[in-house]
Amino acid sequence: MMDPINRLFSSKIEGLTEAQKKAVCHRDGPLLILAGPGSGKTRVITHRIAALIQQGIAPWNICAITFTNKAADEMRERVEAMGIRRGVHVSTFHSLCVRILRQYAEYAGLRPNFSIYDESDQKRVIKEATASVGVDASRFPPARMLAAVSNCKNDLETPEDVAQRAGEYFTQILAKVYPAYQKRLADNNALDFDDLLVKTAFLLRNQPQIRIELSDRYRYLLVDEYQDTNHAQYQIAKGLALAHGNLCVTGDPDQSIYRWRGADIENILAFEKDWPNATVIKLEENFRSRPHILQLADKLIAFNVKRKIKSLIPTRQDVPDDTAFHCAQDENEEARFVAGAIREKIDAGIDANEMAVFYRVNSMSRVIEEAFVREQIPYQVVRGIEFYNRKEIRDMLGYLKLIANPQDDMAFLRAIDTHPRGIGKTTIERVQAFAVSHRLSLDEAARQAGRIDSVAKTTQNKIVAFASLIDKLRKGADGPVGPFIQRVFQESGYGEHLSLAGPKEESAIENIEELINAASQYDQITEAPSLADWLQTIALYSDTDAYHPDSGKVSLMTLHAAKGLEFDHVFIIGLEDGLLPHERSMEKSDDLEEERRLFFVGITRARDNVTITLSRYRTLRGQMLRTTPSQFLFEIGYDDQDDFIDGYDPNTLSRDTDYGQDADEEKKPVYALNQLVKHHKFGLGRVKEFIDLGPDSIIVVRFNSGQIKTLMLKYANLEKVVG
Repeated sequence: MMDPINRLFSSKIEGLTEAQKKAVCHRDGPLLILAGPGSGKTRVITHRIAALIQQGIAPWNICAITFTNKAADEMRERVEAMGIRRGVHVSTFHSLCVRILRQYAEYAGLRPNFSIYDESDQKRVIKEATASVGVDASRFPPARMLAAVSNCKNDLETPEDVAQRAGEYFTQILAKVYPAYQKRLADNNALDFDDLLVKTAFLLRNQPQIRIELSDRYRYLLVDEYQDTNHAQYQIAKGLALAHGNLCVTGDPDQSIYRWRGADIENILAFEKDWPNATVIKLEENFRSRPHILQLADKLIAFNVKRKIKSLIPTRQDVPDDTAFHCAQDENEEARFVAGAIREKIDAGIDANEMAVFYRVNSMSRVIEEAFVREQIPYQVVRGIEFYNRKEIRDMLGYLKLIANPQDDMAFLRAIDTHPRGIGKTTIERVQAFAVSHRLSLDEAARQAGRIDSVAKTTQNKIVAFASLIDKLRKGADGPVGPFIQRVFQESGYGEHLSLAGPKEESAIENIEELINAASQYDQITEAPSLADWLQTIALYSDTDAYHPDSGKVSLMTLHAAKGLEFDHVFIIGLEDGLLPHERSMEKSDDLEEERRLFFVGITRARDNVTITLSRYRTLRGQMLRTTPSQFLFEIGYDDQDDFIDGYDPNTLSRDTDYGQDADEEKKPVYALNQLVKHHKFGLGRVKEFIDLGPDSIIVVRFNSGQIKTLMLKYANLEKVVG
């Protein structure tokens, strides 16, 4: 009699395509699965796991890695649906690294209860590090320094490596800030997101016995979204698979959109070079989108050079091509059009869950939201990490992080400052000075507050009372997390403080109740819930994890957040040069190719139809600017007036557009080519082009900052500069 796994597997494998079956049934050796959008790759991965188990591989010898918690949860559920209840490790890269580092903390130079610092924590630490080495934060902002440090870590560059190559000025500054930042993390027994990868990569490199032990445990490694791996992740995957070569990666170079956070498309492009005996299987059949949508996507992505050639083969029947292109007068009219089109669909009975609006940058959601409110359209903005950035949530997390990690001085400062305790700023500074001089954590210094002579006796007692409270809570931290957070909320006095504040803090209390609900849900789906594991889960939370498919609302999100999702009806707004492609990406071919891939990802999220919009004018940084249609519009072939609703006439969608000027009419330009000009915000620059349209004249300026701006002359307030 067949066991449940074999019975399920045998019944379901018959529904796979020939290419999918080959990928599922391949057993030993490296395997590259080139999986186009909508090609059923998650289904292939879960069936492949079942096939390996059917062939005698123990579940605990299989490790599947993907990039988001949402994708990992979906994969885990599908594996369980195949009859595999436990044993297979399914997680994100970061979660796997946390597991490895907690187990082998001593070998990685860590304590196993380390904190994971999110973006807000990192900014605070980098500010302190920058100040400590005498660097001017106004010239070297925290965000810029964090990005530079992150790039170093993604490339596995240590502070010592940076110091050795510190030739030009910025690198010299980085060589000071980077080690100061790392020291502060170490002092707090904390890692940032990049450290999770870096520490694991170095552990595998420097500790051969651990690498062999892990390779023996994870004898079959499956890595999803391989095109999104950075150098550190590449080294981790390679290190884990080095001993046995059983590395299966799935991905699509055409969907590599995370170069800005270190993803290296070369990892997937060079897979066959890294593993010469690799088997390559292409999944080209698309089960998601109508043929006309795939034709758009194919036409667009063909302009990219860095890719693996493949086609998108539709399996669904086509319907009359109702792909719409709308050119609006400005962003407000664009928003009204989108809201009106969605209102019509909802009134016609179409589920709001099945509609989404994508944009290049978060700021573009504002006018869409305002239009949705006017039309009474229910919507969700998929930007989930904002919940965890609210003050009251960060306050509660301060208590919880301190309880989990006594070395976390940042958590101590947050927790002790949640509400009045009779402990002022000056007192805290004296506790900090005592801690530094005695090489103590703030948690330990608070216990010894009676030794701080500069603090009054009554205040010393208050500090010791706070330390005792944390110790008491720490002793009860084992077990389910939801009830524990409820206890911390009440016993810390924070709950009473918010209650006494009256109606103005009602929303804060509701948010903390939502935090408790989220932790309780975690308790229900986790075999052995723990505070440390839950803190790790929310630290690795991403925007996509906030998407609720059954919310009954239209989804608004960036194109980056849309990766991995799909909807019946998709609206992509802002198809203008400077937005999509983004202005920072228009000078380098690699950056431009990534922007094209981003648009490709947006198009291929749609099942039934896609609507693409642009505006003639858009307000950017407080200025109403004349726009230029995105070059991607020309690449997908839509330069015909009939393709636009209330759109440009055919002439306006050509690269030599004159925006209404009679091409035979000679006009003396008001601004000459290369004329030096000054803008109150952008500074000095030189004129690249001037289009004389009388009161609506347009001027294109390359500013000394490197930015190229297309401005309406009447709004630009430019000064001519002699020189």
